[in-house]
This record gives sequence, structure tokens and C-alpha cells, in this order.
Amino acid sequence: MIKDTGILMTGSVYQLILAIFLACMTQTSLADEDYGNARKLVESGTILSLEQILDHLGTRVEGKILEVEFEREDGHYIYEIEILDDSGLVRELEVDAVSGEILKMELED
Repeated sequence: MIKDTGILMTGSVYQLILAIFLACMTQTSLADEDYGNARKLVESGTILSLEQILDHLGTRVEGKILEVEFEREDGHYIYEIEILDDSGLVRELEVDAVSGEILKMELED
């Protein structure tokens, strides 16, 4: 009976590892696809590069960049930028990728 439980756990552990692996592969593929799309849009002049966005933000938002995502929401290209500010708070900004305008800034939970 203990042997059966060990085999069952091994199967469960295997399934868990497989599920995590597949989830990670999907995330990586989406991230690569977003990067490729953003690069093409920057090269065509449709959107600003991340470097241009950060220059445009200048001193209005200071801190360490934790994460950047590129998305299309309601037909608009958006950079979502998470920043750890000097006081230790994490802020999330949504920035219009075409104009560089800050659309939303909020504290992360």
C-alpha cells in the first residue's frame, strides 16, 4: 500500500512538473511574440521605443524598473511599467506607446 502511494505521488509530481513547464513555455512564447511585435512597430515608427518612453517620463517618475509589458488594449498600444520608487513603494504605470502620455499611475497591492 505504501508502494502504491509512492507511485501515485510520483505520477502527481510528474503531472505538476509538466503543468508548470507548459505554463512557463506559454508565457515565454507570449513574451517573445510581444517583443517581436513591439520591435516591428518601433521600426515602422508606429510607436515609441521603450528608451524614448523612459526619456519622455524623465524625472516625473523615478525609481528602479521592475517589469515592463507591452500590450494592446482597446486598440491602443500600451507599455505597462512597474517601478520601485525611492520610498519602497511599487507603482504601476500605463503609458501610451504612441504619445508617451501617462494614462494611469497606481500603487501595486
